[in-house]
Amino acid sequence: MMHDLAIIGGGVAGMTAAIYAARAGINTVIIEKAGFGGQAALTAKIENYPSIKEIEGFELAANMKMQVDALGVESRSADVTGVEKADGVFHIATTDGDIEAKAAIIANGVRRRELGIEGEERLRGRGISWCAVCDGGFFRKKKVAVIGAGNSALGDAIYLSNLCEEVYLIYRRPYPTATKSYMDALEGLENVHLMPRHIPLEIMGENRVSALKIKNLDTDEESELEVNGIFEAIGLIPDNDVFANVVELDQNGYIVADDEMRTKTEGLFAAGDTRQKHLRQIVTACADGAIAATAAQEYLSR
Repeated sequence: MMHDLAIIGGGVAGMTAAIYAARAGINTVIIEKAGFGGQAALTAKIENYPSIKEIEGFELAANMKMQVDALGVESRSADVTGVEKADGVFHIATTDGDIEAKAAIIANGVRRRELGIEGEERLRGRGISWCAVCDGGFFRKKKVAVIGAGNSALGDAIYLSNLCEEVYLIYRRPYPTATKSYMDALEGLENVHLMPRHIPLEIMGENRVSALKIKNLDTDEESELEVNGIFEAIGLIPDNDVFANVVELDQNGYIVADDEMRTKTEGLFAAGDTRQKHLRQIVTACADGAIAATAAQEYLSR
């Protein structure tokens, strides 16, 4: 079946694009390899989405998905392995068969950055997590470490403080880089311990995480921190190599697109965290999705 529009990625950018496209009468399919909602669904608490004072990230993502489904958008659960354009048609190879569409939007988001230290790969899934909301419950009344200094790291630490006995926030900078709202929320949490100017060296344990070896950057002293879990929140990186034949990538691997979300290939658009941009927030991802869908509609009408 030929679709008018294929959207690669089911985060908030992709789902917003699907909503706008479906409302414009465009036959649309949205392809998501993991869970709909992307990074937003993994966020414990969202407090900067207009008109909503506070909402859980999973709830916001679920509400968007219900809206997408109600509009009759086809959803496919698959990993995209390649994209080509031939004779005006996009051929999208996936792990669940090929999909053809007259236009396409790449909204695949980003993936979590890893530490790359000894023990990380061996103990993956055995006490190491990249999602406090998903896995925090497994560490109830236990000791955990959160690695990072930004909004995501502090948000994870705050969330875990309600579940865990002790939370150690480890970061190499002298001060966290999170915004004031997160810093204010951290104050008064007696079971959250800030450890500035420290870096992780090794994740230790036989079958599960039992400790984290860390280094004090000011004294060069190494020590072992006894923890049952480690939550990594050290940033995000794009995963766009599979699209390199149809888009231009910047030096960091993000897709280059103009203000109308157009890439170097006519009829192919990029939206959300996957593209080169200054601010990556839920509200900007939604804006990208709306613009991309509108630009795709104009392309299709031509």
